[in-house]
Amino acid sequence: MQGTPAVKKDSDGHFQPYLDNNGNGSAVLRFLPAFPGEDFPFVRIWNHAFQVDGKWLIDNCPTTLNRPCPVCESNTALWNKGNKDVASIRKRKMNYISNVLVVRDPKQPENEGKVMLFKYGVKIFDKLKDAIDPQFPDVLPMDPFDAYEGANFRLRITMNSGFRDYGKSSFDEPSAIGNEDRIASVLDQRQSLVEIIAPHQFKDYDELKEKFDRLVGAAKAA
Repeated sequence: MQGTPAVKKDSDGHFQPYLDNNGNGSAVLRFLPAFPGEDFPFVRIWNHAFQVDGKWLIDNCPTTLNRPCPVCESNTALWNKGNKDVASIRKRKMNYISNVLVVRDPKQPENEGKVMLFKYGVKIFDKLKDAIDPQFPDVLPMDPFDAYEGANFRLRITMNSGFRDYGKSSFDEPSAIGNEDRIASVLDQRQSLVEIIAPHQFKDYDELKEKFDRLVGAAKAA
C-alpha cells in the first residue's frame, strides 16, 4: 500500500545563513541548473506566516497553485473595511526556491560542499534576472544557473530599518564549478523543486479555513 507523500517543512534541506547579533551574515553560493525533467531552476511559492495572540499560523498559500485561499479572502475583507494594518501582517509573502551549492560558509563550515535548497525573495531574484539580462550595454549577460559558465554568488546580508537587506550581494566572474567529475557529483545532489509545490504540500481550502478560523476565533474569545 502506497504511503502518503511527505510534506516538506521549510527547514528540510534548506540553507540557513548564519547571522550575527547585528543581523549581518555572508556566504558564497552557486545557483544550480534545473533538476532533470524540470523546466526551471527555481520555483515560486507564496506562504502565510503570522501570529495571533502569540500563536502562529505558518502555511503554504494555495494561490501558489491558483487555488482560492481563505486567509487571503479574509485579508481582502479586512483591507476593504479599513483594517489595513492587520491585513498587511497576515498577507501572503512570495519567495523563490533553488538548488544551490554552498561554496563557502565561514560560520558554518559543515555546510561547505553541500547542495541545499535556498529560499530567497524578490531582491535576490532581481539580481539573478539582472545577470541574465543586464540593464547596461557594457555588462555581458551571464546565466547564473549554468554549472560551467555561471558564477559564484556572494551573499551579503545587512540590516536596514529592521529588515534584511541583500543589496551588497554580488556575482563573481564566471567560472566552472570544477572539472567534469566535480560538476557531475554536484548536480547529482539536486532535489526536485516541482515536488516542493506539489498539491499534497498544501492544505485544502476547508482544512486551512478551519485552522485559520480556530486561531482567529480563539483570539476573539479571549
